[in-house]
Amino acid sequence: MVEEWHHPVRQVAQHFGITSARVYQLRAYYRKYGEYPQLKKRGRKSRVISEQLRQGIIGLKLDLNLGSYGMASYLRSIRGIKIGSSSVHRVLLEEGLTEKDPSKSVRRHPWVRYEREHSLSAVHMDWYLCSDSVTWVCAVLDDASCMILSGGEFSAATAENSINLLREAYEEYQHIAPIREVITDHGSQFYANKRDLQGNAEHSFELFCKEMGIQHILARIKHPQTNGKMERWFQTYAKNRQRFEDFEEFVWWYNCRRPHQSLKWEIMETPYNAFYRKSADLIRGNCVHMIARIMEEQECV
Repeated sequence: MVEEWHHPVRQVAQHFGITSARVYQLRAYYRKYGEYPQLKKRGRKSRVISEQLRQGIIGLKLDLNLGSYGMASYLRSIRGIKIGSSSVHRVLLEEGLTEKDPSKSVRRHPWVRYEREHSLSAVHMDWYLCSDSVTWVCAVLDDASCMILSGGEFSAATAENSINLLREAYEEYQHIAPIREVITDHGSQFYANKRDLQGNAEHSFELFCKEMGIQHILARIKHPQTNGKMERWFQTYAKNRQRFEDFEEFVWWYNCRRPHQSLKWEIMETPYNAFYRKSADLIRGNCVHMIARIMEEQECV
């Protein structure tokens, strides 16, 4: 039997970060049985994942490619399966479908969203060079819904391609509302960095925006957060594009299939759903104006 040490109970409790009552409890156990108690591992036991649920998690990962938190939320909201993100993450680790990320073990500050209330009030544009160092990608992303309104893959990042994409988005959705603002960086595809003493310059993209009545908003230099939604979309593109045969199929998956965490996550809202939810007032207003115009025309007949 190990010889007892005699120290004040309060001192022992403070040293090990436990209560005095717990010290008395451990001492009583030792005196009764003559041995130290076997302390159990703290926390709840890991959930046993059935093979059916495991296959469901794997299939969902391959389909939507969400993170552990997003997949757990999806399983609870859409499929009614009570499961936590830690259990999902454990399965993904065991199947080699994810890796440990030390940065995510640190508690983050509350996430503050910055987004427009209505669709088409502002869009983001930017260019991204793919890992093959040959393919350039550009898209027009709606700020309110994160939906891709137009986009494409090109051999060169040019002002002409930028104009064509913005025009395509404008014409496709002008029956709802004209695009009001476009947010870009100071890239040469959008902005003439060489300007006269009055700050004026002729640039085809800037001229196009003026002709269409679109306000061109420039992001602060060396402040990528202004256009952060595009940066985040490029990450999604780089991570998932190879799973699809062409760009259009990928965009459909992103817009219509995959829930977006910055939207109504509790109902697994997609950018497509959010776009029309946030343009519903505009659509109703258009219908009212159209009916009023028809009635006026009929009165004039």
